[in-house]
Amino acid sequence: MISQNQIAERKRKLRADMKRKRDGLNQEERKRWSDGICRNLQGQPAFRKAETVCFYYPLGSEANLLPLAQTALAFGKQVAFPRVDGSEMEFYHVFSLERFAQGAFHVMEPVGNEAVRGQEMLVFVPGLAFDENGSRMGYGKGYYDRYFEKSSHCLKIGVCYEMQLVSQVPCGKYDICMDAVVTEQRLL
Repeated sequence: MISQNQIAERKRKLRADMKRKRDGLNQEERKRWSDGICRNLQGQPAFRKAETVCFYYPLGSEANLLPLAQTALAFGKQVAFPRVDGSEMEFYHVFSLERFAQGAFHVMEPVGNEAVRGQEMLVFVPGLAFDENGSRMGYGKGYYDRYFEKSSHCLKIGVCYEMQLVSQVPCGKYDICMDAVVTEQRLL
């Protein structure tokens, strides 16, 4: 059996490797691949049916879903983005992509006060690496894992570039798996 320390070390190495690879993509590749991810997500029945869709504001070289968020707003969907408070994260309604302020870890966060609670939601989840089983490795702070632990009413879709898929993400006992993973090439 693998110890928690061994898992933590594997995660540390994989995080550094994947962050370096993703940050090495040029701006044109990131835009082209992000556009492909947006098209794949928009074509999914889960997106078309969802009344509430939770996005993330892209940080650095993360896949950019803001064009899809704008489409969701145009379709009249309820759109939400995460905001961190201490060790917890909640999603807050946005009515425009203009009302954000820099928050925790330099991530842009919504300025509204209307939290999304107790309803079925489609949640797009960023990460550094995913595998075909839906295992996810984020940045190591556990915000999404803690959120999903108490919010079972979410359909969780991991979002990444194809090059961020690995054969196996090392998982600990608190890591929450995704229901699906979408890249610019496919839905897993």
